[in-house]
Parts: sequence; C-alpha cells; structure tokens
Amino acid sequence: MSRAAQIKKFIPVETYPIFAVVGGAVAGAGYYLYRLSQGPEVVWNRHSDWKPWNKIEQHENIKFMTVHPTWWKERVAAAKVEGSN
Repeated sequence: MSRAAQIKKFIPVETYPIFAVVGGAVAGAGYYLYRLSQGPEVVWNRHSDWKPWNKIEQHENIKFMTVHPTWWKERVAAAKVEGSN
C-alpha cells in the first residue's frame, strides 16, 4: 500500500477544506496576536522604563491619523510660546 493510499484511508478527501479553513483561521489568529504584541502599548522589557507613556509631552501627537490637525498645530504653537516664557 502506498503512502497516499494510507493517508486517504485515514483522512478522507472531504475533510481537506475543513483542515484548510481551520489552518487558515489559526494562522490568521497567530498573525493578529503577533501584530498586537508589537504595538507601542505593549511593554516586554520590565527592567528598564516600563512606563514609556510618561515621557510623552502634552503637545506631542502620537496618533497615526489626526481628526483635527489644525487643533494640534495650535496646541504645538501654544506649547512653544509657554516654553519660551
């Protein structure tokens, strides 16, 4: 009996789509968790500065997309005026 015949005997052809969908879901979930673990909110090194969000100044915009860019420009300008006094 060949190896292919043994596989077909124990794993029916009808189950291949199930394995493909479940395997794709597991791979997608793993990729999603990896992406979540690499975000700026996640801290892996607890021996150094484990509160990096305390270093962010009030006038810094760390967001990827700003809804009101003019408001941030005004805020940065106001912070520069306060800093120069």
